Amino acid sequence: MRNIYIYKNENQVARFFENADEKLKQKFKRIITYISNEKNPLCEPYVKHISVSKYRELYEIRMKVCGNMARVLFVRQDEDIVLLYAFYKKSGKDTEKALEAAFKMLNKMRENSRRQGRLNYKC
Repeated sequence: MRNIYIYKNENQVARFFENADEKLKQKFKRIITYISNEKNPLCEPYVKHISVSKYRELYEIRMKVCGNMARVLFVRQDEDIVLLYAFYKKSGKDTEKALEAAFKMLNKMRENSRRQGRLNYKC
């Protein structure tokens, strides 16, 4: 079983889903349940590995509900998953901004974890 964590220093993912509609929350829960099983691969249609070299460590959970596309960027730590950043995708610029924000969180998470240990809480 893969453990799913949310990077707690930013807590952006939790805030995103507090404001999301119920259908999106339910779809996210189904996908999280699916990817938490290590027998299920982290691949499309639910997950996509980011191929841009700077962000190669990142993955995205892909959801479409009622015509809206939502994404959750995450990183793998061993077999565990740490959720970093959630957003609605309306254009390519949204993705670029989100990738940069998630990358900054990842660097901050690594810096803080060297000083304080694991900074995530279970989803």
